[in-house]
Amino acid sequence: MQNLHSSHSHGAKAVPPRADESVDHYSEIAPPSAAPTRRWSGMLLGLGAGVLLTLAGTRILGGREAAPPDAATPPPTATQTVTAAAVSPTSVADTLAVNGTVQAVDLLTIAPQASGLQIRQILVREGDAVAVGQAIATLDDATLQADLRQAQAQLSVAQAQVTQRQAAQAQAQATLGEAQQNLERTRALAERGAISQQELTRQQTQVVTAQEAVGLSRAEVTSAEAGVRSQQATLDRLQTELAQTTVRAPAAGVVAERLATVGDVSSTGTPIVTLIENNQLELTAEVPQAQLDRISLGAPVAVASNADSRITLQGTVRSIDPVIDAATRVANVNITLPASDLLKPGMFLRGDITTSSRQGLTVPATALQPQPDGISQVFVLGDGNQVEARTVELGNRIAASGDDVAQVEVLQGLQSGEQVVISGVGFLQDGDVVSVVE
Repeated sequence: MQNLHSSHSHGAKAVPPRADESVDHYSEIAPPSAAPTRRWSGMLLGLGAGVLLTLAGTRILGGREAAPPDAATPPPTATQTVTAAAVSPTSVADTLAVNGTVQAVDLLTIAPQASGLQIRQILVREGDAVAVGQAIATLDDATLQADLRQAQAQLSVAQAQVTQRQAAQAQAQATLGEAQQNLERTRALAERGAISQQELTRQQTQVVTAQEAVGLSRAEVTSAEAGVRSQQATLDRLQTELAQTTVRAPAAGVVAERLATVGDVSSTGTPIVTLIENNQLELTAEVPQAQLDRISLGAPVAVASNADSRITLQGTVRSIDPVIDAATRVANVNITLPASDLLKPGMFLRGDITTSSRQGLTVPATALQPQPDGISQVFVLGDGNQVEARTVELGNRIAASGDDVAQVEVLQGLQSGEQVVISGVGFLQDGDVVSVVE
């Protein structure tokens, strides 16, 4: 090997080994050309590192490894929890809208029955409920009390006079009896001639006088008894007037207005209060002549107030006035209202008179989602609880009553039995998946 290196240093060309040379001999001359083998090994190592870096970058940038082509797609996740209700057929009423004023069916004016007495107390105020016979006001009864005591004294005197007259009558009756006995004895003696005819005549005169005295005493007793009755009548009148100093309610009801004040002088023509009998109120609404034929007696009426949302009542048509106003061509329709502390005479209310009814599809009013263009849509539950936004055409509205929520008639856009979302509709979009709870 030393000779070979020496000849190369002198410019001699290296002789390639022959094909028939042994491997051991070739190995001895191979080390100078081992660099290409190391270069291929480095290239392979670099390529493997690049692949690993590429995979790592894909994991980092993609956030997760790509799913195998045959992996199942996970189901969509529910975005909101909602409640739903079925589209159902319901009796829908056609109504006629009216407006009117609340009035009392029977408004009683309560005036005192005693005149000329000062009002001492008024015991009720507007809105108070009163019962039959309850005290409304009291009048000053001092004068009547004095007159009553005087009448009682005069009655006692008259009764005493009756007693005296009855005693005098008894005395006259006794005198008459004695005179009649004397006459009988005198007549017997006169028949035997024991006494004169003159004595018999005198005894007869005494009997007649006694009879007249008895008749007079009877008349005096009758007169005295009449005096007693007269005094008793005076006493009864004064007691009645005294009782009338307490003004009482003739019927149960509610005080509508207090018209008098303490200190006023009573008069039979001046009422102290007005009373709504049995607290019965009605809504008097004006209805055009052309609409009267649509209204039937006893028809239900949904009554509400634009000023007080608490007033939601159910009334009935009680009567229709027989006279139509010649100037306005309207007639009054009287609607009976249920008792309510919220109602006051003079209130302005609106009513929807039911004129006919039919079957229609309805949904709760909370299912509606108003749109900027004025239309309404609902969200219908589909497969997998995925909602579909659907435009609907609406009809009549059914007001809430008791435990029943307000309903809306759907003329087009829904089928009976479909499920619509009734809570949280303002947060849904078409295609959302929801979780439905009871």
